[in-house]
Amino acid sequence: MRQMAAGAEGPVQAFAPVPWRHVAGLAVAAIAFLLALNVLMDVGARATGDGVQRFDQGALVHDDGSESAPMGLHLPGNCHAHGDCARTFRIKFNHDAAAAGNRQFALYVPQFTGRMQVSLNGVPMIDSTLGQTSLKLGQGAPQIATLSDRVLQPGFNEIGVDLADRMGTAAVGPVFFGPESELRDDYEGAQFLVVTLPRLMDGALFAIGAIMLVIWLTRRHDQLYLLCAAISLSFAISSLSPVIASAFGANLLMPVNVLRYVGACLLLPFAWQLAGRMPPVRTRWFLLPGVLMFLGFRLLPEGWATQSVTVLFIPLVLAMAVVALWELWRAGTRGRDRSALTLLVAIGVLLSLTTRDQLVTAGILDNGHVLLARFNGPLLVLIMGLIMLRRFADGLSLLENFNKRLHRDVAAARSKLQEAFEREKAHARREALTAERVRLMSDLHDGIAGQLMSIVALGEQDDSPKGSEITRACHRALTDLRLVVDSMEDVGDDLGMMLVAFRDRVEPQRRRSGIRLAGQVRNLPELPGQSPTTTLAIFRVLQEAMNNAVRHSGSDVVEVASSESPLPGHGVRLVVRDYGNGGAVTRRGHHGMDNMQRRAAGLGATLEVESDAGGTRVILDLPRSVVRAG
Repeated sequence: MRQMAAGAEGPVQAFAPVPWRHVAGLAVAAIAFLLALNVLMDVGARATGDGVQRFDQGALVHDDGSESAPMGLHLPGNCHAHGDCARTFRIKFNHDAAAAGNRQFALYVPQFTGRMQVSLNGVPMIDSTLGQTSLKLGQGAPQIATLSDRVLQPGFNEIGVDLADRMGTAAVGPVFFGPESELRDDYEGAQFLVVTLPRLMDGALFAIGAIMLVIWLTRRHDQLYLLCAAISLSFAISSLSPVIASAFGANLLMPVNVLRYVGACLLLPFAWQLAGRMPPVRTRWFLLPGVLMFLGFRLLPEGWATQSVTVLFIPLVLAMAVVALWELWRAGTRGRDRSALTLLVAIGVLLSLTTRDQLVTAGILDNGHVLLARFNGPLLVLIMGLIMLRRFADGLSLLENFNKRLHRDVAAARSKLQEAFEREKAHARREALTAERVRLMSDLHDGIAGQLMSIVALGEQDDSPKGSEITRACHRALTDLRLVVDSMEDVGDDLGMMLVAFRDRVEPQRRRSGIRLAGQVRNLPELPGQSPTTTLAIFRVLQEAMNNAVRHSGSDVVEVASSESPLPGHGVRLVVRDYGNGGAVTRRGHHGMDNMQRRAAGLGATLEVESDAGGTRVILDLPRSVVRAG
C-alpha cells in the first residue's frame, strides 16, 4: 500500500500494520511446543524404579592406565579435541545379588555422541558400531544390554565406557544399571524420540519434497516450489547417510552429509522469494559453498578440512541465516506476510532449541540428555512444506473461485446473447410480417376495396330498392374490409390506439345509419400479446355488439366505454351500451352471441351480456396479457 505525500519529498511508503493477532497465535503455539518438548528433555533421566542405579560420574582413564578423580558423564563432558577424540571412563558399583532375587538386570545408556563401547567387568556389552542406525552423523541411538549372571558379579562390579570420534565431539550421558523391566520402558521412549521420530520426519520430508517437485513441474515459473523440494530432499537424504553408506559404500558418506549443508544454504534464496524479492544472484550460486565443502574434505588434510567447517562454513551459514531472518522480518512486519511471520517464529523456536543444547553441552543446564537441535532441520523443512502447501491450496481456491465467477459470467453472457438472439429473431419475424402485412394491405386496398368502391358508385346511380340494398351491402363489406386492414396495423401493445382505429372505421357507417357513437377512449394500460389476430378478434366482438345495438335496440346512441376491469386476473373492461328496448337473447338460427363468446374465450377474456328495459350492455373483460385468439 502506497500513499503520495504532498511536498518535495516525493512518494512515501505507508506500511501496513503488523497482524498482531497472527503473531500472538504463533507465539502461543510456540510456547505450547516448547512446553511439550520440556517433557522430552529429560528422556533418559527419568529411568527410576526399584533397584535402578544412575551413574553421573566416572573416573577418567589416562593413557598410562592411571585414573583421575571422578568427573561428569553427562553431555558437558564432551571431548573438545581437534581431530580424533578418545576417552575411557570407569564406573564402580556394588550389586546386591541377594536383594535382586531372580530379576534380569541390564545396562542402559540413553544418549551419547560419536562411537561408544561399554563393557562390564571387562566383557564387551554394547558396541554402537555393531548396531549402526540411520542417524545424523555424530549422533547415537539409545543402547541397552541385558546382563547374564556370569558377567554380573555379586558385590563389586566395574563398567567401562570407551568414547571415540573423529570430529572431536564424543560425549556420553548418564549410565543406568538396574532391572531390565524397569529400564525397558524408558529405553523404548528414548528409542522413539531419537530413532523412530526422526525416521517418520524423514518420511514426511521425502513426501513433501516429492509433492513440491511435482507441483514445480506444473508451475515452472514459481521457483519457490523447486527450492522447497531441494531443501526437503537434501535434509531427508542426509539423515539417511549411515544407511546409504552401509548399502552403497563409505565413499558416499561425506557427499550425502554435505547435502544438509547445501539445504541450509538454499534457505536464504527461499526466504528472499517467499518475501517477494528476487535474489541478487542466481540461485545456483548458493550451491557453491556445498561444493567447496565437499572438495575441502576430499582434497585437504583431515584436520584442515575439519577446521574449515568451524572457521569458514558454519559462520557463512550463520551469516546467511541472519540475512534470511531480516528478510522474513521485513516481509512479516512491513508487508503483513503471514507466511513470512510463521516461518520467522518457527526459526525463533528452533534457535531456542539450539541454544538449549549449547547450554547443555556447556554444562550450564544439567537436565538434558537428548540433544533436541537434531530436529531443527526436519522441523524447519516441515513448516516450510506446510507453508508451500497452504500457498498452493490458496492458489487452487482462488482459481476455483475465479472459475466459478467465470462460469457465472459466461452463463450470464450466454443468457444475454440468447436474449439478444431471440430479440433479433422476433425483430426479423416482425419485419417479415410487417412486409407481408403491407403487401396484403396494398392488395386489399388497391384490389378488393377499389372494386367495392366501384360497386358503391354503380349502386348509388340506381335509385331502385335493389340498388340501395347493394350500396348498403357494399358499404358494410367495405367497412369490414377496412377493419381487417386496420387490424393488421402494428400498434404494439397500445390498446387505446387500437380502439381509436376501430372507432374511426365504424363511425361513418353508423352516422349514415342515424346512430351516434358516444364515449371516449381513456388512457388504458398496455395489452401485451397483441397481434393482428387478437386485434381482429376484439374488433369482431365490438363490431357484433354494435351491429346488434343498431339492428335490434332501437336506440339512436351507442356508447363505447373503457375502464379498469374489476375481475381478478383481468386488466381492461370494454363496454358497448345502448339505451334501447333490451331483450338481447340468443335466438334460434342466429349465431352472433355464440360467435362473440367464442372469440372472447379465444382471447382468454370474459364476456357478459346484460339486457333489461333500460338497454343492453355487452361487457368484455380482457386479460392482462393476450396469449391466444380463437
